[in-house]
Amino acid sequence: MYKRILLILTFLTSVALASAQPRKVTVKEFLKLSPSDTSSYLVQGVVTKVRSSVSGSFYLQDGTGTMLVYGIADPDNPRLNFTQLDIVQGDTVSVSGRFTLYNGTTKEMKDGRLVAKSDGPDHNLPFYERLNRKPAFKGKAGDEGLEAFRIWVQSHVHAPASGSKGTVLVRFVVGRDGGVQEVRVLRGASPELNDEAVRVVKSAPKWKPAKMDGSPVRIPFTVRVVFD
Repeated sequence: MYKRILLILTFLTSVALASAQPRKVTVKEFLKLSPSDTSSYLVQGVVTKVRSSVSGSFYLQDGTGTMLVYGIADPDNPRLNFTQLDIVQGDTVSVSGRFTLYNGTTKEMKDGRLVAKSDGPDHNLPFYERLNRKPAFKGKAGDEGLEAFRIWVQSHVHAPASGSKGTVLVRFVVGRDGGVQEVRVLRGASPELNDEAVRVVKSAPKWKPAKMDGSPVRIPFTVRVVFD
């Protein structure tokens, strides 16, 4: 009698757990759901673009189409932000969530939960190499842009009246708006040379900022300012 009851309870528990798990569907099937459907569904695909690392939204693609996942969290550690989840373009992820129609037009998965993730072929590339657009100065990007910046800095340096010579290594950040920020001396010479090097770098015109997945990002650089 007791064995029979135990078997029945085990069966009912298995059924309940199975019914609680979201059903796996394709992107195409998910996008055909009704906004009135409050069930969660599981979708697996490749991340084609990170739309916003702040809201944790990205585009997911499988063989049937592309969908927007707006907001995602790790159910085991909901305090982790999107950056800490370490999801980048090219990764394969499985996410669960419900279908919603935002503003009457945008079909998306809202409040998604990360179920599984495997790194894509470019996952471990350095941050700078994964940029969609490298920062540019005076129309030149990447290393050419940094060289153009160095030339601009050297052409605007005022030689000190004392005639002292030396090289100052300056660190700076190209901000999201392209402005030169957080200027400081990494390796200095004399106080007057250090001050002049910082002054010139701070006075530089804006860059065209870098972009990652369509959004501007901050990029640090160093430049040598030579007084000879």
